[in-house]
Amino acid sequence: MESQSCCTGTAVPENLDMDRPNGSRLYNYFLGGTSYLPVDRDAGEAITRAAPHWALGARLTRTFARRAVQTMAAAGIDQFLDLGSGIGAGGSVHELARLVTPDARAVYIHHEPIAYELSRELIGEDPYAAVLKLDISDPDAVLNHPVTRGLIDFDRPVGVLVVGGFVFVPDEAGPAELLLRYRAALAPGSYLALSQVSDDSAHAEVSAELEWVRKRYAATSSPLHVRPRTEVASWFDGMELVEPGLVRYGRWRPEFPLTAAQLRCDYGYVGLGRVVGNR
Repeated sequence: MESQSCCTGTAVPENLDMDRPNGSRLYNYFLGGTSYLPVDRDAGEAITRAAPHWALGARLTRTFARRAVQTMAAAGIDQFLDLGSGIGAGGSVHELARLVTPDARAVYIHHEPIAYELSRELIGEDPYAAVLKLDISDPDAVLNHPVTRGLIDFDRPVGVLVVGGFVFVPDEAGPAELLLRYRAALAPGSYLALSQVSDDSAHAEVSAELEWVRKRYAATSSPLHVRPRTEVASWFDGMELVEPGLVRYGRWRPEFPLTAAQLRCDYGYVGLGRVVGNR
């Protein structure tokens, strides 16, 4: 099989299932990026038409990630671990952090081959940023990898991002237990930023959109896993939630008044927590 190219012109690995859309590449499509395949573009166009709040939600979660990174950097965090947040657009975590903390460094974890290759290309030769092809469901492999240990000092506070990654972690993998294992490695003063899709929208049309999207993603290589607010809130147990707490997409420290569409985009939650006390 000949190699294909994504929209950046980057060759993708051979022997890869490129006939189905992938959640990481769809995320990049919704953000207005260029790091996706034609099959992702076709699926993204269909989702945008049938479920416009889903595409909007992707942009709102990216905005949350940007604000969370800058909030952490302003609090003195200069090292970040990004767990499977997909192929972003408009600035990576270390680039955003360096607007506040020039020496910021970051490790990105991607399991999907194309996301991994594209992220490597985007990072380039930066000595203080790296991407690892690992599964976020294996905290030991992530935390103990020599590249992780070389760039991140876990005796000092770390900013961890799980913005979108756990949407693709099945219940049988135990997302709560996985987060606890990551948190156990963090020094006091560290932060955890996360987002998660829920199916408790107050708007019937948004709930219908989400159900349509879930069925659509079931046919991709990245099926969705939605969770109730109570479960998401429990992931912050023992942490100090940064104001305004666990809130709907778009409502975490908005820079401008929210539009009607942004206010209705209420199928998920975002939050930033601070590690307190001893390990």
